[in-house]
Amino acid sequence: MLEPEQIKEFFKNDKLAAYLGIELLEVGEGFAVSKMKIEEEHLNGINTVHGGAIFTLADFTFAVASNSHGVVTVAINVNISFMKAAFKGGTLTATAQEVTINPKLGTYTVNVTDDNGDLIAIFQGMAYRKRDKIKI
Repeated sequence: MLEPEQIKEFFKNDKLAAYLGIELLEVGEGFAVSKMKIEEEHLNGINTVHGGAIFTLADFTFAVASNSHGVVTVAINVNISFMKAAFKGGTLTATAQEVTINPKLGTYTVNVTDDNGDLIAIFQGMAYRKRDKIKI
């Protein structure tokens, strides 16, 4: 089992998350919290946060939670439902929670909220747990 700080160190290698300004705040067994300050480059043509940016925040947080057991884990199915628009000037927070896990599969729910605690998106993911251990 890896320590939370080891998982945080491992996920510093996620180039897209770094480029988008996603910051990993917390890691626990089957759990993760990340945030993203909304900047101009996160906006779409109608001046709300691009769905792809919200998806990436949720997906990154899902990846951290699903890999928190120290076993290489990859997404095999995900979906997202957008509940409310998000706007420039705030921060989005994604909280991933493990729902079920067995030796081969794990399922996770990620809630993305804004600064007011309003639900922006619900992401659900299923992950395949490989045999490989995460190498730090």
